[in-house]
Amino acid sequence: MVDEDFLFPALGTNRVLQPGELLSHDIVQKWINKAVAGAGIPRTFSMHCYCHSRVQYRFMFAPVPQ
Repeated sequence: MVDEDFLFPALGTNRVLQPGELLSHDIVQKWINKAVAGAGIPRTFSMHCYCHSRVQYRFMFAPVPQ
């Protein structure tokens, strides 16, 4: 990686990674909205929900499944 690379780079319109561009909040929120709608959940969620939920614990401390 070089200084201009991001851990989560943006995706171009043709689904090709754009290593020099940051993945935007709007794109991630769009993915969350699509997942929530696809799961049939009648509520909205924001990226902030992941900061205060068990998701944070799962990513940080839960054992990796074998």
